Amino acid sequence: MATEIRQLIDTGVADGGIRVDVGTDIRNLLGHAVEANSAGDLAAAVQRARDKVAERQREGSITPAYARQLDTAFQRLGAARL
Repeated sequence: MATEIRQLIDTGVADGGIRVDVGTDIRNLLGHAVEANSAGDLAAAVQRARDKVAERQREGSITPAYARQLDTAFQRLGAARL
């Protein structure tokens, strides 16, 4: 799942759907989710990532299409690891 999210970020950055610095930011948040040691930590990390994606979409740094895909992917990551 994390690999899929990384690929989605890379594709979005490459085609301009995700600003470069935002891609870096989201990759960092993904790392926190992957490294979570408990269900609570994972849930918090996934929520932070989803909130950041929504914030960046509102400011225009991520297209709505990529924001939807990332939000769904982070939801699935959280569910898969619980």
